[in-house]
Amino acid sequence: MNGEGGSARTIAVCAVTTALLLAVQAALSMVSGVELVTVFLLAFCYVYGVRCGCCVATAFSLLRCFLFGFYPDVILLYLIYYNAFALLFGTTGRRGWRAAAYVSPAVLLLLAAGALSLALAGLPVSPLLWERLLVALWALFAVLCFLAALSVLLLFLSGRGARIGREAAMCASLAAAMTVLFTLLSDVITPLCYGWSADAALGFFYTGFFAMIPQTLCAAVSVSLLFYPLEHAFSCALPANRRKERAHRIGADVSRKMGRRGQNAPSNDGRTQKDMV
Repeated sequence: MNGEGGSARTIAVCAVTTALLLAVQAALSMVSGVELVTVFLLAFCYVYGVRCGCCVATAFSLLRCFLFGFYPDVILLYLIYYNAFALLFGTTGRRGWRAAAYVSPAVLLLLAAGALSLALAGLPVSPLLWERLLVALWALFAVLCFLAALSVLLLFLSGRGARIGREAAMCASLAAAMTVLFTLLSDVITPLCYGWSADAALGFFYTGFFAMIPQTLCAAVSVSLLFYPLEHAFSCALPANRRKERAHRIGADVSRKMGRRGQNAPSNDGRTQKDMV
């Protein structure tokens, strides 16, 4: 843990975050298509990095089995997906957010194109189910297009508010893409674990859309709205030296972008800038 600025506080935050993820998943387990594990784990990994993120992801993936049962395919799926999730957002938060901010509009437009294609092409399901699915697809398409347009607009703006918006939009796009990946990974792991036939695996694939589309919509919206307050809350729990280092780095990022636009860069040391992951 030392490499992550480890201390008793960091260990405690990891433990509390794991418990929080379990509580959030259990509380919303009865609500189909709604989950907040993504935004809580994303904000934590973004602030605390890959190592702490993988520790929390692994602990959550194993401990949740005591609540929902020990199923080999689910354990394998969670261990692979959430550790990859921690790797992506832990790395992005530490050093790659600026590059990801330029990639996020393309990711959002790609997902929007996929939602539009499904809405226009249709799926081999019953008409009653298709009506519900069609509404979710158009809602997802609209939200993704809005986020993509907002992401492009924020790329041309400077200042603290624009930086917060760019990071939130970037994280929302990656979270939506990872949610799609979660379902596709499940479509591969589950049939292999149970030895299903090709027809059964195809039926499972189509059924997965009824969970994937509302969850993708939920991930995009929840991350857009909750990323900043959760990221700020986790940043406040950082050790003092890490918090100061982070504030200084964020202040330098904003100053650099403002300087490129010919504006006067802030003269403080970054303490007035937002603490981001």
